[in-house]
Amino acid sequence: MKKILMLLVLLLILSCTKNQTKDNKIRETPYKIDSSKTKSSGELFIDYPVSPVNFLEEKYKKNGYFLPDNNPSFPSYTFFDKSLGGFSVNYIGKSKLIQDYWNVNNSTGFFSQYENTDKAFQNSKQLNNKIKDILKNKPNDYYVVANFLPKEAISKYYDDGSGEFDIKDNAYTYFYIYESNNWTFIKKILTQKVAGNGISLYNDLLLFHKFKNMKPISDTFQGTFKVETDGEYTMNGGGHTTYYFTITENEIVLKAEVFRGDFVCEGNYKGLQENGILELYYSGTDDRCVNLSPTYLIKKEKEKFFIKGVGGEGTINNWVELIKINDYI
Repeated sequence: MKKILMLLVLLLILSCTKNQTKDNKIRETPYKIDSSKTKSSGELFIDYPVSPVNFLEEKYKKNGYFLPDNNPSFPSYTFFDKSLGGFSVNYIGKSKLIQDYWNVNNSTGFFSQYENTDKAFQNSKQLNNKIKDILKNKPNDYYVVANFLPKEAISKYYDDGSGEFDIKDNAYTYFYIYESNNWTFIKKILTQKVAGNGISLYNDLLLFHKFKNMKPISDTFQGTFKVETDGEYTMNGGGHTTYYFTITENEIVLKAEVFRGDFVCEGNYKGLQENGILELYYSGTDDRCVNLSPTYLIKKEKEKFFIKGVGGEGTINNWVELIKINDYI
């Protein structure tokens, strides 16, 4: 199937012209050959368990930062060279608040400085500089994720000036995250089966990376728990929400009873234990609830349990007592 340049931009695999200068030569890229997947035709399966280059080098940023056509968007830059392949480097906010900063409908976000969104893209140099300043001032607010389409994935280039080329049916896109000053491999996905695009794709990848070494939940936090919160009083009366958390060794389920209360993301969660605190991450199918930060935190002090994240503005940032009603499920 012919893959045009704009489609690849939307998938954030790569985006640039076919003309490259001699100053941008790529060093030999590390890879491994999987002999178990050698085809009868003699073609070898090339794999990239480590990043082929340091995607953050300045020479790869020559086309500048841009904002992909997604909402919310996010800062990104791309690079392509026939001797390497193509990649994009994407800055994904670590919280919903940061991700929403790039939402065109956010009245206090990035686009609020423009009379209309079209003006944000009229001056690419100015846009690049604004994005660059934001990332420089708040580098710890973002995960840096690269996706790489290797040269071996491309079967044919078209020399008609269209910028089009063909991708092999068995082409893979490789995803890496920059952490501890190194690029760490997340996973590879058959390019034709990359599901979704934009922020949802990267949220799913980052949560996969976060949970791939997840350990069973300790006995301390297993059981059925209950907590109640009161909402703000309105003309229709006060709201009330009751949360029920069922926690087992490998599963967390939240159910709620809501009476004029706050919106609750019911369903399945995954748990990570850090420094004696159980972090709960939504793992269901409602995109409104997916967050790279934990939705709830649970801790135990002496014989009592406490939870943070329940209720509205009055309680969501406070530790509220959580009642354990059953020891075993």
